[in-house]
Amino acid sequence: MNQSNGEHEERYQEHFWELYPIFEKHFPRGDGRRIASMVHSFIAAKEAALCENWNYKQQQDYLTGLRSQLRQAVESLSKIHPEILSEVSGNLTLPLVVLNGTFDRKTCAKEVFDLAPSSADIKAANHVLKGLTSFSENIDKAIKYTQDELPVGIPVGNRNIDAWRVVEAAVEMCRHYPAEMTIPKKMNGYGPLRRLLQDLLDYYNLSANVDAAFNGWLKNIDRKRETLELLPIY
Repeated sequence: MNQSNGEHEERYQEHFWELYPIFEKHFPRGDGRRIASMVHSFIAAKEAALCENWNYKQQQDYLTGLRSQLRQAVESLSKIHPEILSEVSGNLTLPLVVLNGTFDRKTCAKEVFDLAPSSADIKAANHVLKGLTSFSENIDKAIKYTQDELPVGIPVGNRNIDAWRVVEAAVEMCRHYPAEMTIPKKMNGYGPLRRLLQDLLDYYNLSANVDAAFNGWLKNIDRKRETLELLPIY
């Protein structure tokens, strides 16, 4: 788990320092701390941008399938002898390279066990096994309740959703710093935000018309945000 967190942090830092010169170029009046804050704000906004876009019918089908598969799993678990189930639980401590047969746990080098899952992962997996048997009805009802409440979400159809995410993240960032860059009511081939968006789309290797991406997002998402059917916020 710690290694995974470290890898995530390393990727984040790499991403951050690749974006930093782009923001430094477009916000030349900002000092280092302000530019860094803008980059962090953009990355966070892009991570969450338009996350509630899905195919409603497809997601309903997946949830229905999940309920069916969970019921089968619970039925199978209830029929497994407790001692055998305990052995399954114990084997969760083994590294994946042993479990998938790459190494024999009886003969492999000690270093192989350095790849063993963390105690937190093992504990979580055991909770899943126990939860499926003791909490199965709640899980099933929670999925069904989600199905009943599932909204249509953000309709994007066959539009360039990745380009729209970049647009939304950049606009959200600019709204946090209104004195730095103006958000136009329509994009017509010029302006500081357009130049920023072009560089960001190029960075993410997205082939999209900047004007079309911005104007499409503005018309179909930003101006309709209050009417979008989204998940409830708890």
